[in-house]
Amino acid sequence: MPVRQGNPEAVGINPFRRLSASQVITWNSCNRLWYYNYIERLKSPLPPQIIRGNAVEECICRVLRDSPVLVDANAEDEMESPLLDDGSPAYDNQLAWPGPATIELPQDQWPTDRSSLLSWAEARAEVHFDRCWEAAVDDWESLPNRKGSVDDADSDEAREMVRVGLRMHIDQVEACLNAGGGPGLEIWRAGEGRGHWPPPDGFPRQWNQPHPAAQKSGDILWSEAWELARPWFVDPDAGQWKQTTSHPDEWFQGEYDMVYEWTGQIRIIDLKASIGRGDRSAGYIDQLRLYCWLWWETHDRVQEVEALEIWYLGAGTIKEVECPSGREMEKLSVELSELYQKIHARNPDIDECPSEPSPLHYFDYGGVPSEVPIDPDPRARCTHCDLRGVCEGSDHELDLPLERKLDRFGHSWPITPLGEIVTRVNVVGEVSGLRGPNLSEDGSVELTFTLQEGYDRAKVQPSRYGAPKDVTRSITNGSRVRIENAMASMWKGEVVLDLDENSSVSVANDSEKAAIVDIETKVNAVGRVWSINAFPDGEGVSRWSVTLIDQTGSAGVVAFRQFIPLAAAGINRGDEIAILNGEIGEFNGQPQVRIGPGGRLVVLRDSTEVPSF
Repeated sequence: MPVRQGNPEAVGINPFRRLSASQVITWNSCNRLWYYNYIERLKSPLPPQIIRGNAVEECICRVLRDSPVLVDANAEDEMESPLLDDGSPAYDNQLAWPGPATIELPQDQWPTDRSSLLSWAEARAEVHFDRCWEAAVDDWESLPNRKGSVDDADSDEAREMVRVGLRMHIDQVEACLNAGGGPGLEIWRAGEGRGHWPPPDGFPRQWNQPHPAAQKSGDILWSEAWELARPWFVDPDAGQWKQTTSHPDEWFQGEYDMVYEWTGQIRIIDLKASIGRGDRSAGYIDQLRLYCWLWWETHDRVQEVEALEIWYLGAGTIKEVECPSGREMEKLSVELSELYQKIHARNPDIDECPSEPSPLHYFDYGGVPSEVPIDPDPRARCTHCDLRGVCEGSDHELDLPLERKLDRFGHSWPITPLGEIVTRVNVVGEVSGLRGPNLSEDGSVELTFTLQEGYDRAKVQPSRYGAPKDVTRSITNGSRVRIENAMASMWKGEVVLDLDENSSVSVANDSEKAAIVDIETKVNAVGRVWSINAFPDGEGVSRWSVTLIDQTGSAGVVAFRQFIPLAAAGINRGDEIAILNGEIGEFNGQPQVRIGPGGRLVVLRDSTEVPSF
């Protein structure tokens, strides 16, 4: 089972705050780097090289989905998968899949040896490649947070990587042929044994007819070996993250590239469109070992992975990675669960994430450790870090603002440094209009009411990201309560207090004071644009979003639809801007300044006027 679709909300897990292999690798590389990436949201711009990786993987998967018995070498894509509205493959729609209605090619056109099969696969790659490349280019160009030029991505290099990947797969096909099809041949020839998550092949989940390539008896054919050896992989037509695998307790998720199981054992493959040099190769090893552990966890801790491999498509080599032992995986379960509790079940302070980078590793061609595998300089990682100018662990200085006042539009605006924006408030008042409380399965409490203190009122409600768990059982209309760690905002002139898992409602005594009137919901902020995270595209994106940094920290800025300033279209990474009369908010633990009615965006310095990041 290469996919386990979880339900994190049902067990009280924020689906946007689960662990992943990339997060664990970042944390192990440098705790502070993880903090900047996932708490401060300081993401580095994405270079055009990601075009190559995305195009190569998609093209290989489209070829693997094809069948040499059903698809002519030069035909257009005939095996496109039907999708549900959310982008998931419509596995249970029997009539929508192309495979059952496709007529097989004459048998004299079927590949009969390795050479003819490889020729067919490479021809299929030529059919698919331009579409995959154009889609990868379009995806990259749609990213507001990108850098460089599409001209820096080499399509010829990517084509060769596709060919290399196909040759590596045909090695598996040939091994399957030499093994007589493996233990599943007879079941497959009978049209049985199709799993709940079958490899994408143009057929629905429930299909018990023999495949057109299947022979009734005799030695296995090359065309049969292609079908039998086909690994599971993410359907190239599926939406992003629609085939991820979740830990049974929902706090970890990952997505495999390819999973071979024609031998009856599990072999997990990670495709890398690179030559394997540099420190990243160390992370690739950790990533595969984590996927090995995830497979074990999602198979009742019974089924273990037989082999792990990294396919370096730029080098044309396969690097075998040692599988963790059962004892090592048990230890990983404990360590990763503790890590989740430390960095995701709550927001750690920056002091809990020290700037103590791990050693920088060196690898040569094909992911082979270099003669000197570790840099002797303990701070070598810092010299390559995009965030060295933000971190006190480095001596690299950035030109960042720290303003307390700004004169604009004939007015002196008080400026709050980003690190001093207060997104959570405590308030005391009397309950009225209580609806609930209702206890949910995950232990959270759904309730709404009006909090009143004199003439001042605030609407109290669960946040859209979850409800509080710490709510007094004594709450009734007329009771006096203290609300802590609520997120305050204004809606149509009324103060709104959103409560999440970090909020609490307790009984207050008559002497406690925390006035509603003292709640600040507006802020003025100045910072440099670290990244542009979203820009309206007229289709699915209707917001403008950036991350700002100053000498004290970072904050997100967001504007929706009609409130997006006209000046937003001209904002670039590195610009110094001011947000005036913004609304205080919070998103996934990060301070956020929202531009609403009356909000203003002002460009103070263009990125060309200050040193680059």
